[in-house]
Amino acid sequence: MIDQCIVGLRAHIKFIILFTFGYLLAYQVQLFVLFRLESQLGWEVTDKASIFFLPAGVQLLAFYFLRLWFIPVVLIGRTLLYLQYWGETLWLEALVSAIFVAWLYPFLLNTFENAGWFVFGTEAQPTFTVTGIVIFQIMATLATSIVLTMQHLALGQVAGDQAFQYTLHFLVGDVTGAVGVMYIFYLVMTRYLQLKASRD
Repeated sequence: MIDQCIVGLRAHIKFIILFTFGYLLAYQVQLFVLFRLESQLGWEVTDKASIFFLPAGVQLLAFYFLRLWFIPVVLIGRTLLYLQYWGETLWLEALVSAIFVAWLYPFLLNTFENAGWFVFGTEAQPTFTVTGIVIFQIMATLATSIVLTMQHLALGQVAGDQAFQYTLHFLVGDVTGAVGVMYIFYLVMTRYLQLKASRD
């Protein structure tokens, strides 16, 4: 078992590092560019929840490529992101949030596949549908937003009268960010395969 884990880690380590770096980089773009643009909208909650959360797309893309091996990306990336944004040494809260997401994505995918819906395709046909991605991400984000809103309320990071708005913003931001990134990836890969086919 341990040997299999070591072999699996060696096989996926480059992608794990790439997606972890990509996740953290996407958050810097989010924090220093997108959040500042959104702040011009004048919505009080936009300083806590984006309407287009770019790291959610990198996270979903990591899950698409790595499946269970995306867990290190989430544990490292989300924990550091949480600590960077809130500016506090809430290691336990940050880790709990990351562990929940690391568990949720494989759980949802397994649930979908047991119902006969292969959202990300199969090994023989590893393609995904945009509709499937949207529904999968809505389910994942809805569960995450409820858990995180309760956590932020308990810690006093979000005011009670902003809880619903925060949850809604979180839902919209993660879904639009994830679907946007996956759709761009879909267009790029489609174009790449078309060019490759024309050359062959």
